[in-house]
Amino acid sequence: MNEPGRHGAPSGKRVAIVTGASSGLGREFARQLDRMQVADELWLVARGADVLESLAAQLDTPARCIPADLTDKEAVDRLRDTLESERPRVTFLVNAAGFGKFGDWQTISEADVDAMIDLNCRALVDVTHLALPFMLGGGRIIQVASAAAFVPLPHMNVYAATKSFVLRYTRALRWELRGTGITATALCPTWVKTGFEKVARDSEGGRDVGRLIGEQTPEVVVRRALCANKAHLAVACASMQSAALRLAGKLLPSCVTMAAWESIRRL
Repeated sequence: MNEPGRHGAPSGKRVAIVTGASSGLGREFARQLDRMQVADELWLVARGADVLESLAAQLDTPARCIPADLTDKEAVDRLRDTLESERPRVTFLVNAAGFGKFGDWQTISEADVDAMIDLNCRALVDVTHLALPFMLGGGRIIQVASAAAFVPLPHMNVYAATKSFVLRYTRALRWELRGTGITATALCPTWVKTGFEKVARDSEGGRDVGRLIGEQTPEVVVRRALCANKAHLAVACASMQSAALRLAGKLLPSCVTMAAWESIRRL
């Protein structure tokens, strides 16, 4: 990985970048970062321009709306060009763009599989790599993974695998960033009350997962994630349920955790 700051010292303007800012955790991160006054400008990245404009109007921090489909490499390149042109100091990066689908290998379309991998994995890495050269000591990164990262989950297998990638990528990145003063945290919540469920059920296997037990509010999850990142923690579980799943993934064979999941998802 190239060292942060390879383009020379950033300019004086501080920016915080939030992907997936139009809804769910991304939107809540934007709101809480606004209240924390971590930057001179918030860069809000998502596909929905109108929703971004509506969010920007609610914030006290000046916000730049960047409509972009991050599964499109050209959109990522445009964001990189903007950074290289303006050379701000990136104080905070939150990669919250992502989605999942319920269903097994027969019921989730190939297009959805490819899009999950592209957005949840490739786009997250691309945005991280383009932001890092503009981060200095004290810079903070939160990568939104999931408690699904801790164990294999049949009928959510691609989604869980992408989040496992995010978790392991973030942990290894932390090691590479030792000595830079940049802190990276993987956020691994369980169910959160966002638009995730509506999107996840929009497939032929949408009813493969039953009740979403133990849903948390975005406000609580984001607050706990920010506290964990401030404490330099590698992983933010955000709930006892997630912490228990993390422990189970370490102690129990995958066949046991998958059997337990089979019982839970049928509720």
